[in-house]
Amino acid sequence: MTEEETQLFEAITAPAKLVEYSEQSAKGAGEKLEEKLLSDKKKWTADIRQLIERTREMRNLTECQVDMLSWRQMIVDKIVLLKSTVYKRRAHWDKYHKQKYRGYTLDYDIKLTKDEKISFIDADMAALKFQIRLIESHIEFYQDTVRTLDNLAFAIRNRIRLSEDDF
Repeated sequence: MTEEETQLFEAITAPAKLVEYSEQSAKGAGEKLEEKLLSDKKKWTADIRQLIERTREMRNLTECQVDMLSWRQMIVDKIVLLKSTVYKRRAHWDKYHKQKYRGYTLDYDIKLTKDEKISFIDADMAALKFQIRLIESHIEFYQDTVRTLDNLAFAIRNRIRLSEDDF
């Protein structure tokens, strides 16, 4: 795992390790996470474009196939990591939602309706929800990238077949 991948992993998993939920720390972690995920998207987009450019030359197809399969597996591994992180964040969401609901029910000065409590809790936990949505969005990006790589594999295979038919 490269240093950049290690930093991304830490940015994704670090907030899930928080013992006590803090809106401020979650917000800061969300901003850091957003930067890391955006950087990761740009990297993969550039890599895929470069791979597609390399497929134009017949002599590069074998190397492109190897890279494509390797990258596909790396992305699948990252999807698994992100899905487990979403699960952990949702567990934190549920835990703190329960605590906040109890707090608004028993400790709040004004009696609130159920809908008001839910609104207050959603506002309190907006940063954590933002992090979950960021990660889910990144999972979708990775899934789309895997589909692109799969399509590229078919294109490479067809290109090789066409060149064999020419001989």
